[in-house]
Amino acid sequence: MRLNKDNYQAILEKKQLSHEYVQKATGLSGMTYSWILENGFIELETLERIADAIGCKPGDILRPDYEGYSENVIEWVRDGKRATLSLSQRRTISRVRQLAKSHPEECQIIAENKDGSICAHIPVSWVRINPSRELSEEQRRQMAERLSSR
Repeated sequence: MRLNKDNYQAILEKKQLSHEYVQKATGLSGMTYSWILENGFIELETLERIADAIGCKPGDILRPDYEGYSENVIEWVRDGKRATLSLSQRRTISRVRQLAKSHPEECQIIAENKDGSICAHIPVSWVRINPSRELSEEQRRQMAERLSSR
C-alpha cells in the first residue's frame, strides 16, 4: 500500500501534530517511521495505526497503488484471520460491496479511490482457489440430462 504523503502532512499540520507524536502514539521505531515517510510504502495495519493516532480514516491517507492499472490483490499473513483486498475489477468490487452490506461485521470497505478501485477486509476463510472444471460435450450433455430429470 502507499501512503498519501501530501494528505498525511496536511492532516498533521491542520491538527498541529508532530512526527514525534505519531511515532510514539503508534509505537513505530524512528527508523521504520522515517522509511515509511521516505518511500511511501506501508502495511495496512500500520496505516490503520497511524490513521487512528492522527484521528482520520485510513482512506484519507491512502494513495491508490494502481493508478491506471487493472490489478486485483489479495494478501494475508499466515495464521491471520483477516485478508486485505485491493480491487479494480468492477464485478469483484460489486460483489464485495454486496458482502459489506450483508455482512458488515465480517467485510469492511476501508478505502474507495477516485479511479473506482477499493481496499477491503474479509475473513481469510472466504478466500478460495477453485480451478474451473474442464468438461467434454458428452459430460455436459449427461450433466444436463441428470439435472433435467429431477
